[in-house]
Amino acid sequence: MTTATVLATLTVPWIRPPHRMDLLRSAEVPKSHVVTTAFALVLDAEERTLLTRVDRPGRGWEVPGGHLDPGERPVAAAVRELAEETGLRLQPSQLTLMGGQQITLLGPPPADYGYPGRAFMAFHLARLDHRGLPTEPDPGSECAEADWFARDEVAHRCAGAAWLPLHSSLFD
Repeated sequence: MTTATVLATLTVPWIRPPHRMDLLRSAEVPKSHVVTTAFALVLDAEERTLLTRVDRPGRGWEVPGGHLDPGERPVAAAVRELAEETGLRLQPSQLTLMGGQQITLLGPPPADYGYPGRAFMAFHLARLDHRGLPTEPDPGSECAEADWFARDEVAHRCAGAAWLPLHSSLFD
């Protein structure tokens, strides 16, 4: 049995019902939660992180990731989203689960809420043994560009992102 470390507990404005979000470092998905989305944190040999810029109002630079397709495993979704949103193609064996955002609603989900009351946003980690090469999102993607950024630039470009404690924990 793997233990999870809670890095932070917070609420976020994009989840309307009363909730609690725990940011976990863990090698396992919590058994009480359903994985709804998967992300890929990719660091190169210079410890730069690959981010993608989502070309939608109110969005910006983010970690590549998105919703699982029906029947899709989280690591497969992370690989697929990484390729679509950045152009970087990795094998599932190159990623490991490093934790995620555990979301627990504090009451029953509203009728119009499209997610389970206990959801998990899985974050996978890949560490490259070389400098990250330039990448480009697939033309049909919602992303306009992708690039590699140093740790301080990630914190600047993604200020306020709920996943930043997960990213920071990679350097502790």
